Amino acid sequence: MPRLLSLFFLFCVCLQAVGQESAAAPGAGTLLSPAIPAAQAKTTAGIAAYLNSHFQTPQQKIQALYGWLAANITYDVQALASMPRYYEKQALITQTLATRKALCQGYAEVFQEVCARMGIPAYLVTGFVVPKGTSTQVGHAWGAAQIEGQWYLFDPTWGAGYMEEGAFVSRPNTRYFMVAPATMIQTHIPFDPLWQFSQRPLSYQEFLSAKAGVARPTAVRPSPVFSFRDSLAAYEASSHRKRLEGTIRRISAHKVIPPVVLDHLNLTRKNLAINKQNETVDLYNEAARAFNTGMDQLNEFIRYRNNRFLPVTSDQELKQMTRQCASSFLQTKRLLQQVKPTDNTDLFLTTQHMKAQVEKALLLVEKQEVFLARYFKTPPKERPALFFRPSRPE
Repeated sequence: MPRLLSLFFLFCVCLQAVGQESAAAPGAGTLLSPAIPAAQAKTTAGIAAYLNSHFQTPQQKIQALYGWLAANITYDVQALASMPRYYEKQALITQTLATRKALCQGYAEVFQEVCARMGIPAYLVTGFVVPKGTSTQVGHAWGAAQIEGQWYLFDPTWGAGYMEEGAFVSRPNTRYFMVAPATMIQTHIPFDPLWQFSQRPLSYQEFLSAKAGVARPTAVRPSPVFSFRDSLAAYEASSHRKRLEGTIRRISAHKVIPPVVLDHLNLTRKNLAINKQNETVDLYNEAARAFNTGMDQLNEFIRYRNNRFLPVTSDQELKQMTRQCASSFLQTKRLLQQVKPTDNTDLFLTTQHMKAQVEKALLLVEKQEVFLARYFKTPPKERPALFFRPSRPE
């Protein structure tokens, strides 16, 4: 039974115009844009291999990656009018590298995957920004990577240039390379507070108030809302389902949730529902494999019985054959008990049918075991008389 694909938002974000707020990039230096051969630049694996072989430290490798993206990927203005609401990650990465065009999600996905292939801990971060001179909340995507134990943020989209009168102007820069979380939060706020990498993450309301020029409350903020290092360690050790549940919990804890964040929250809830259904489908498929294995084993035993147990094998081997059959069917039964397709009628009916088939198969195994018990009690010279007619699977 096929699984469902998780949904990913494709974010539409307008690049900042000339005179945008800039974030200082500690140690960024001059923009570095390596001349990666075209053949290698077609895949993230090729890019990672080139950077690993030409640069030494994680910072140098990420600096080269950031510079290459900023200088070689053009912001796809035309895609703003026709982009799909959702996307598939690998398809987007392939398209970005093939066309050398992307919106922010394409830049960020390539950044994250190349970092991962280079062995550098990295995440794609989604959130929203408020373009300078507006009050509009716009979804955006950027990257996070760990260098020498510290987390930094990278926005190769804003590092590629800016928009002017509806057109993209290529101006590769290092303003959004290796930005400290405390600095990045001035312009970018993640949907999930975890990706602020802060002991005291800002609320959405605090971020919006600061962008609107409203002074923040002067009262001392409470002690750490949570330890982001512990939360991140728990996130990294969690299953995909637990990660989604954690994201939903952290976002839902906010008293005021802006519309752009609410859209992301609803999408995350949909992905959680898809994940739960996929877990159910995976259990069913595992049960189906166990059932098919059991049927293969049972049919093999019956063929052997129909051949009067020739060539001869030991009684212990015969017992083992039926035990294996029973074990496979009992495993199927245990797995099916965990399948709870509450909102999938087809899967529910298919599961019920398989449960019935398992019970029939176990009865057939029991019949074979009854025959073996009689066979073992019969003197060897008289055993051939027991094979008076073939036995077939029911």
